[in-house]
Amino acid sequence: MARLGMINVLCVIIFALTNPSHSLHQKPQAFLQPILKDITTNIYYSPLSIGANVHNINLAIDLGGSAPLLLTCAAAAKSRSYHPIKCGSSRCIQAKPDPFSCPTNTSKKPACHKSFSTSFTEKPLKARLLRDTVSLLYTDNGFTYMGGGIDMTMTIACTDVNVDPLVKPFPSIVVGTLGLAKTHMALPSQVVSLYKLPLKVAICLPSPNSGESSGSGSLFIGGGPYFMALYPEDISKIFASTPLLPSDQSRGEYFIDVNYIQISGKIVPFFKKSTKICTLAPYTVLHSSIYKALVLAFVEKATMTKVPAVKPFGSCFSSKGLGRWMMGSRVPVIELVLRGGAKWKIYGSNSLVKVSKDVVCLGFMDGGVNLPMDMIIGGYQMEDNFVEFDVEASKFSFTSSLLLINSSCSQSRHF
Repeated sequence: MARLGMINVLCVIIFALTNPSHSLHQKPQAFLQPILKDITTNIYYSPLSIGANVHNINLAIDLGGSAPLLLTCAAAAKSRSYHPIKCGSSRCIQAKPDPFSCPTNTSKKPACHKSFSTSFTEKPLKARLLRDTVSLLYTDNGFTYMGGGIDMTMTIACTDVNVDPLVKPFPSIVVGTLGLAKTHMALPSQVVSLYKLPLKVAICLPSPNSGESSGSGSLFIGGGPYFMALYPEDISKIFASTPLLPSDQSRGEYFIDVNYIQISGKIVPFFKKSTKICTLAPYTVLHSSIYKALVLAFVEKATMTKVPAVKPFGSCFSSKGLGRWMMGSRVPVIELVLRGGAKWKIYGSNSLVKVSKDVVCLGFMDGGVNLPMDMIIGGYQMEDNFVEFDVEASKFSFTSSLLLINSSCSQSRHF
């Protein structure tokens, strides 16, 4: 049965690649962008092209980003085809600009401004709205990239972060963010409305330590099926699910309900606050009391030798004999028990961070007593896990580590 499933996948790929009637303007199954990781900043980003002359600019993947693309204005101005959006235009009205940003007592049409939330900053950033062409890669089979991309005229935004002393500049590896939040202006909402696709966002964050060295992670917009190398079936068939919780409509962040954490039968209770999922948090952050209980439970159940802590981590161990994936009986599995009973299992490859040749550390951070939520699930714990946000059904679906099924998020999707 597994062999038959793989044959079916290969047949779909071969047909799509050899079918001469395929058109770049045909409705795609889904949009599919590569995701890369910068190991210096721990930022996950996607390269894409804007206009006719700005190619492969890097934008940080931001689940909390309410703007479709939020660039520095210097980067946006490099495109020869960008046009400022003026107050009173249909695009400005549709964007719902900031109050009083478009004066009515003048015949002039100033630039349309709107404030957008971002995971880089605590407060929304005031941005100028622009119109430009964005090129997105796509798939017709859930596995490979097709053609050279589809060009779409979209509303995007730029901000002068480098001249605003209150705003931290974007890290040098990126020139802005690719916003995936549940807002009407974010990239998924704009894309699916143009092509009448399901409002679903799926990500598979790559790990530099697994998969193909030339491969990349994946961002799907528009739904499945989702196929991964070395696994014969649609990966959604092994999904577990839990409800997405309501969130501030202006921010559109993704929250789930974690009932408690379980480590080899030992329960770490939660306060019944919500848990946020954030790709721009390098590691999972916990309320201080939950963090301390997690560390105690993990150390109690682990059969590894403790060593002095290495900053920024609070608990470290000798890695001798653990193996490449740091799985096995010596490393306890951390289970997030979610609303509805689903369990998101975090194995050693996602719980332990290798900081030197012989030392690994528990990859969770103490968020202090003022953290407004129980937990923020960060990027490292999501690497090589496939997750889907079904906005229309208010459902979050996930796999645990793909390494367990001999796959990973680092894939080569060019054929």
